[in-house]
Amino acid sequence: MEHAELLSRTVDQAGDAIVVIDREGLVRAWNRKAEELFGHKGADMLGEPLTAMIPERLRAPHDKGFKAAMDSGHLASDGRARRTKALRPDGSTVYVTMTFAVVTDAEGQALGSVAVAREWVRDA
Repeated sequence: MEHAELLSRTVDQAGDAIVVIDREGLVRAWNRKAEELFGHKGADMLGEPLTAMIPERLRAPHDKGFKAAMDSGHLASDGRARRTKALRPDGSTVYVTMTFAVVTDAEGQALGSVAVAREWVRDA
């Protein structure tokens, strides 16, 4: 098995949702768990911005943080898990715990980002 195929299968079959965004903010990878968790099909999300799944009031802070991360090559959150919510296509909300990382080239320039997420089951 080629390295690229192994990596692709690993991401697709991971136990958590994995979403890769390029420097322009467009989805470049969306695994099966992301489909299950967020309700959006990978084929529909590839090449699209995340706007459809970010609640309106969180879009400006998301865009600001993403731009800062792409400009600086690092995250203000230092890789700590964050709790947030996302919109599903049916309009329902899913609460998630996510970690983010900036993906950089050999010179430290940001190429995009990766998010790993799982559902956050809130205490009743």
